[in-house]
Amino acid sequence: MDVTSMNGPRQLDDPYPAVLERALRFVIDGDVEGGRSVLDEIRFEPTPSSGVKRWPSTTVIARVYARDCYQCRYCGERTILTPVMRLLTRLYPEEFPMHPNWKASETHPAFVARSTTLDHVVPVAGGGDPVAESNLVTACWGCNRRKGDLTLEELGWELRDPTDTTWRGLTDLYEPAWVAVGRPALGASEQAWMRATR
Repeated sequence: MDVTSMNGPRQLDDPYPAVLERALRFVIDGDVEGGRSVLDEIRFEPTPSSGVKRWPSTTVIARVYARDCYQCRYCGERTILTPVMRLLTRLYPEEFPMHPNWKASETHPAFVARSTTLDHVVPVAGGGDPVAESNLVTACWGCNRRKGDLTLEELGWELRDPTDTTWRGLTDLYEPAWVAVGRPALGASEQAWMRATR
């Protein structure tokens, strides 16, 4: 699979295309069991869920974002806190739209390109602690999506230190802008973010 590393694209050992092709050829030849045996080469055993999903509090996440100066620790790009962008959407729904389910055709590309997200360096699926700040980093939406449940070693990525120590993801403008437009009602999540970024 072609994955972009910090030094450009690199090839990872990816058995999926070849194995899936062989499995499909067995199926086409009428040998369903042969296809099953081929898929054993890439067998996946789902990790049983304990049913308890632990997630860090907004305060902890805000602390991680501030520590990382709202910069993606994978690609180094500056990110913007999503509630800040949502405030602009409320003011300028035509110019800066956001679909509640992030539908691409109805959401301004800035949301996908620059939204601040939280990532687990060691994926929770791989045994990483879901709430330890030492396992949490700021990531842009694109890098977070590309990384998924892979490790840095699997991707050939390294953590980057923030380069702009003054960048705050526009959180310093969040409350002043909200006050300037008459303090419109905020949802619970937006209120929590405003408190956490004060």
